[in-house]
Order: sequence, then structure tokens, then C-alpha cells
Amino acid sequence: MAVSVTPIRDTKWLTLEVCREFQRGTCSRPDTECKFAHPSKSCQVENGRVIACFDSLKGRCSRENCKYLHPPPHLKTQLEINGRNNLIQQKNMAMLAQQMQLANAMMPGAPLQPMPMFSVAPSLATNASTAFSPYL
Repeated sequence: MAVSVTPIRDTKWLTLEVCREFQRGTCSRPDTECKFAHPSKSCQVENGRVIACFDSLKGRCSRENCKYLHPPPHLKTQLEINGRNNLIQQKNMAMLAQQMQLANAMMPGAPLQPMPMFSVAPSLATNASTAFSPYL
């Protein structure tokens, strides 16, 4: 059984919660200070969340009316941290899948068995103090 990891565009790390007060029109903080997103009218808001523009994070969005949020610097920093953590998580999942595939290839159809750390000679098994001596 082969385990394959296909790269899927994951936008969860680009998602930000929209400021509820901003949605009501009552947020007293500017978008540069609020810890929640203040999206423009062109942004798509779904269930109180908005997706940040990946191109904007890279400083190269050229869309006139972008449907994604162009975050202020403090939210951009948080998204960059989220992106790095997401990459680490994807790499860990890929390594785990590779290890599982290797384990399955080494022992097809059989579960992995723990290997004994040491063996005890039958003559020593009657005396517990010598049976577990690290010097034998």
C-alpha cells in the first residue's frame, strides 16, 4: 500500500477573522492597529473570515479590485509566521508518510514487532540481580 502526499493549495494559513465591530461599522481602531481584518468592499467575506492575498504578501499584487485582503503590516507579519509553520507541518507530514511507506515495504502484511533490548541466559534467569546486570 503506497501512501502519496499530493500538494494541495492550502489557504487556511492565509485566513483571517474579520473585525465584528468593523462589520457593524463601529470599530474605533484604524486597520493598522486592530488585531482583526478590516477588508475592503471588493474582498470576499465568508463566515466572518477573509483570505489574504498571497501576491500582496510577496509585494506583487497588481489586481485593480483584488477579491483578497491586502493586510496591514502587523497582520502580514502574523500571516508570514503562519505560512512558515504551515510549511513545517507539510514537510513533517510528508516525512511521516514516507516513513510509513518504508515501514510497510519492509514488512508487508505483518505488524511491526518490538525488538528485545537484551537477552537473558536461562541459567541467569533465576537470580534477578545478575539477570539484569549491565556488565554481563
